[in-house]
Amino acid sequence: MQPLIATVLDLDAALGGDAGLLLGGGLGLYLKQERLRATGARTLLPMNRLPPARTTQDVDLFLRAEVIASKDEVSRYRAALDGLGFTVVPEARWLKFGRRVSGTEVLLDVMVGPLGEHADAVRLKGSRARPRGLGGESGLHAFATREALGIESDPIRLPVSGRRSDGSEAACDVLIPRAFPYALMKLGALRDRVGDPDKQEGRHHAMDLYRIVGLLTEEEIEASARLAREYAGHEEIAEAKRTIDSLLAPVGGLGRLRLLEYQRANRASTPEVDPEFLVKELRRLLAPS
Repeated sequence: MQPLIATVLDLDAALGGDAGLLLGGGLGLYLKQERLRATGARTLLPMNRLPPARTTQDVDLFLRAEVIASKDEVSRYRAALDGLGFTVVPEARWLKFGRRVSGTEVLLDVMVGPLGEHADAVRLKGSRARPRGLGGESGLHAFATREALGIESDPIRLPVSGRRSDGSEAACDVLIPRAFPYALMKLGALRDRVGDPDKQEGRHHAMDLYRIVGLLTEEEIEASARLAREYAGHEEIAEAKRTIDSLLAPVGGLGRLRLLEYQRANRASTPEVDPEFLVKELRRLLAPS
């Protein structure tokens, strides 16, 4: 975990401080769960009914749409990455960057949610988004995540502290997406990976969905309900509902099986799971009454 925290602190400083980095993926969920645990917040599931917070060695960084639409801003982010010693990962050029921190390879995935009013300023090719007039060689690309509805709306601000890669103590605030876009993204990831020969990705995505709804607080239920009503009718929500109906709701659904497989493979740390609870709360999250 220390290399990931060091990377976040380094990048915030390289961007001038108070950068408001929007973090998704496993790291975002890890930081959220640990913060809720530390503050003793009341969550939909008690912490002792959830598995321990976990993350990978990736940092999922979501750029705001206005950033990926701006040549100057994208160049500034690329300069910050270059200055920190990040290099382009050849297999995912300009979408993924890597560097070693304390002997650990840390990968940074660059992503963006729906482009909205900035779409005309962005060149979108497949799932790659970049500002018009700036190639990857001097900038970067962002993976366009169409499921991330409302990812920039009212994110949760969390403090992060620790040591930067040079060993100095530092702190900053980061932003974590609300449960509504988080669930949409994880449902998309589950849909895409649930049938992999290596079942681990599907298992992790299924359990992350369980964690997302289990960590709901009263305040976040209300915030996510506002987003769900705002985006009602979007195809991404209809697709997410189809994923719930096909993969999680049936007794033999592949997503449900992956959730149970995760629990069985991690009995020592993961309490018994309730797939019916997951289905009910995901449906409520996407279509509140």
